[in-house]
Amino acid sequence: MTALLYLLISVVYFHLPWSIRFPVYEKAPQLHRALMSAGFKAMNGWDSLALFGKDVEIPIPGNARGDWVYGGYPKQEGFKLIGRAKELHNRGYVVGYSEFLKNPLWVSYRLFDVPKLDSGRRPSGFKADLRTRAGVHHNDYTRSGYDRGHMAPNYGIATRYGPDAQKETFLMSNVIPQTPAVNQGIWRELEMLVAKKYGRYFSEVWIITGPVFQKPVEKLDSGVSIPSAYYKIVVDECDGAVRALAFLIEKDCPPYTRFRKRLVSIDEIETLTGLNFFPGLSEEEQIELETDAAGRLWPRIRPALRYQFKGKTN
Repeated sequence: MTALLYLLISVVYFHLPWSIRFPVYEKAPQLHRALMSAGFKAMNGWDSLALFGKDVEIPIPGNARGDWVYGGYPKQEGFKLIGRAKELHNRGYVVGYSEFLKNPLWVSYRLFDVPKLDSGRRPSGFKADLRTRAGVHHNDYTRSGYDRGHMAPNYGIATRYGPDAQKETFLMSNVIPQTPAVNQGIWRELEMLVAKKYGRYFSEVWIITGPVFQKPVEKLDSGVSIPSAYYKIVVDECDGAVRALAFLIEKDCPPYTRFRKRLVSIDEIETLTGLNFFPGLSEEEQIELETDAAGRLWPRIRPALRYQFKGKTN
C-alpha cells in the first residue's frame, strides 16, 4: 500500500509545472530527483503498454532488407555546399561521413536477437579514423563541454557483432558532440531500449541515426561542428507490415523527457537534415511511411512475455 501511494505521488509530482516543483528542488534536491525518477519510470512503463495511438506502417515491400540498412542508404538532397558524404563501412555499421562538418551525417546498423547480451570490456579511448581527411582526434573534444556521443552504440554493436566491431564504434567518424545531459540521459536510455528490448522481442530492427545542424552552425575550438539536435529512426517488420518510429531530441532536451514526447515524422527529419531516407522504397511507400508521426511506442509487453516463455520472437 505504501509503495502504491509513493508511486501515485511521484506520478502526480512528475506532471506538476516547474514553478511548483522548483521550491522542492531548492530545499530538498534528493527528494526532487527521487520523485522525478520514479514518476519518469512509471510513465515510460505506461508508454510501453502503447494502449492508445497508431503505428506508422506499410505492407512489407520486396528486397528492402539489408545487412545494415532498410530500404537503401540515405541520400543527400540538401546542404549541397557541405560536399557528398563519404560511406565508411565497418563490421557492425555504416557511416555517411561529412568531411566539411567533421561529423557523420547518418549512421546505419541492424540489431537482432542473440542468446546472450555480452558486451565485454568497453575500450578506454577513441581513435581517429584514418579513412577521413578531417582527422578528428579524441582530444578535439577535451574540455569542450560536450561528450563524444556514439551514433552506432557501443553496447548494441558489441552484443551483436563482437569485440572487434565494438572497437570500431570508438572511431571518431562515429562520434558527434552531444550535451552530457542528453548523452548520458535520454539518448543512452533510448539506445538501451532499442538494444535490449526492440532488438530482441521483435527479432531484428534497423536503425538510422545522426545529427541535425541549424545555421549558423556552432563549432568546437577544434573546428568540429556542433549539432542542434539528434535523430534516430527505428524500423521493424511485424505481422506483414513495416513500421517505423522517428525520434528528434534537441541538444538541450530537459531531463526526464519521455521517449513518446519526442516522436516526429520522418518527413520532419528529412527537412531538417536534407537527407532522403529509404530511397529504395517506391514514392508511394515513402509517402505513407514518412508523412505522419507514430502515435505511440511499439507495444512490447506481449512480445516480451512470448519471448520469455517461448524463447522465440516473431
